[in-house]
Amino acid sequence: MQENLVNDIIDLQKEKKWKEIVERYHDHPDRNKLLWVFPSKENFEFLKERLQRLCCGRMLSVGCGSGLLEWMITEATGIPVSGVEIDGAWWHCKYAPPTFIPLLFTANELDKDIKSLLQESRSTALLFCYFNNREAFNEYLKYFSGNVIVIIGPADGKGVHTDPKPFGDVPEEWKLYDSQEVRDSKDFIAIYRRNSV
Repeated sequence: MQENLVNDIIDLQKEKKWKEIVERYHDHPDRNKLLWVFPSKENFEFLKERLQRLCCGRMLSVGCGSGLLEWMITEATGIPVSGVEIDGAWWHCKYAPPTFIPLLFTANELDKDIKSLLQESRSTALLFCYFNNREAFNEYLKYFSGNVIVIIGPADGKGVHTDPKPFGDVPEEWKLYDSQEVRDSKDFIAIYRRNSV
């Protein structure tokens, strides 16, 4: 069943049918094999409108995995999304899941190319979806020159752990700008803006 899910999603992605992917697989029992959240059309519209209002023309997704969410965001909103992952050897081996966007690779410690990218990202939003590494999160924020971060993950009580969580789990210089639940999943899209803006 898992193989069918992956192959079906790959086929739909090739046909650029992001709406069909989110509608067909958002509650599929094996959905977490490729993606933790499958936003609705309304969630994508929310994200697009808020990022446009905050003058963000791009997104950089940290720990993007297969890049399926990032591909869907690009297709649904027109906002280009790049993805960063560690362990390039894993992502190029035959056992890795398929990837839906080109990935940028870094070591566990940020390399100079990623640091430069973060420092030159004034109109880029930094995305963390189901991220689970506080130390790495803090390291990315240390070098990030942009003013918007997006955290997608579970609210308290869902029984799933992420670090950071969508709410109340960011440094003081960041203020919650807006949020929206992903369908009725108890997952949330939380958009933060740097206080100095």
